[in-house]
Order: sequence, then structure tokens, then C-alpha cells
Amino acid sequence: MLRLPMPMRWKRAMITWSSQSVVAQRVLYGVRISFGFVLLLFADAVMRLRRVQDEKTKSRLIDDHAICQQKVQQFYAQRNTYLTGITMFLGLILISTHSLIGQIVTNSNASTAPRLVTSGPGSSKAEVEKLKSKLADANKEIEDLKKKDRDMETLKKQADSSHREYMRLADECDRLQKLVDSNSESKKDA
Repeated sequence: MLRLPMPMRWKRAMITWSSQSVVAQRVLYGVRISFGFVLLLFADAVMRLRRVQDEKTKSRLIDDHAICQQKVQQFYAQRNTYLTGITMFLGLILISTHSLIGQIVTNSNASTAPRLVTSGPGSSKAEVEKLKSKLADANKEIEDLKKKDRDMETLKKQADSSHREYMRLADECDRLQKLVDSNSESKKDA
């Protein structure tokens, strides 16, 4: 149905119908019930295959007809196992694909549907006012953070200049201390 060359609008309408239709839901319910029956058939086919393989290992047949009959039984058991296994797998794919498409249609309809609430506490005007107040609070908080950031930059600059001045004074103190030490040594020598 999805692969047919049709306009997207028609495909969307068919998918919406199939995801919301009572008939489609009943068909899906029937598919799930038949999936349960196929599961039972798969379990039976696996048990029958094991039984045939156990009989093959236990018996030592010499007759060609009996060997041929045993191989035919093994072939049928393997065939039934594969067929029911593939049917279960395809049924799971069908169910999950249908539910995924239904979710996609529901989500796309919810995202494109306009809100038409006109009164009450959840109305559009109340929401707009609420959002405007939140926006104003957020802008005020942003301004406060910017002011704090400027204050922090100013404080960093002041700390940097204080550190440079301290280092300059410490260097000058060391130079003067060396000068005083050299003067006192020259007076002791004289």
C-alpha cells in the first residue's frame, strides 16, 4: 500500500484510516491471535523435529524403504519448522510496522494540529502572558549575570594591577636592600 505510486496526501489518508479504523484494529487483533496459533505450531514443529532426530540416532535401519521414510519425516519436520518460524518473524514485522506507522501518523498529526483553546486557564492568552513573564524573568537574570561578569572582569583587572604593583615594589625593596647592604659593607671595610 505504501509502495504504490499515489500522491502523498492519499497515502497519509490511508495510513490514518488504517491506524484509527475499527476494522483495521480487528484485523490486527486477528493477526495477533493467528500469531499465537503459529507460535503453537512452531513449538510443535520443533518438538517433532527433535523427536525425528532422536529416532534417527536411536534406530539402526537397514531397509531402504524405512531409511527413505525417515528422511521424508525429517524433511517435513524441518520444512514445518522453517515455515512456522518465518511466518512468526513476518507476523512480528507486520505488527511492529503497523504500530510504528500509527505512532508516526499520530505524532505528525499532533505536531501539525493547531491549538484551538480560547478560554480557561490553559487558553492561549494565559499561556502567552505566562511565557512573557518567564521571558522577562530570564532576560533579567541574563542582565544580572552579565553585570556579575563585568564586575568579575573588573575585579580581575584590579587584582592583576595590584599584583604587578606588589611585584614592582618587592623588586624595588630588594634593590634598595642590596644597595643598603653594599653601603654597609663598604663602611665596614673603610
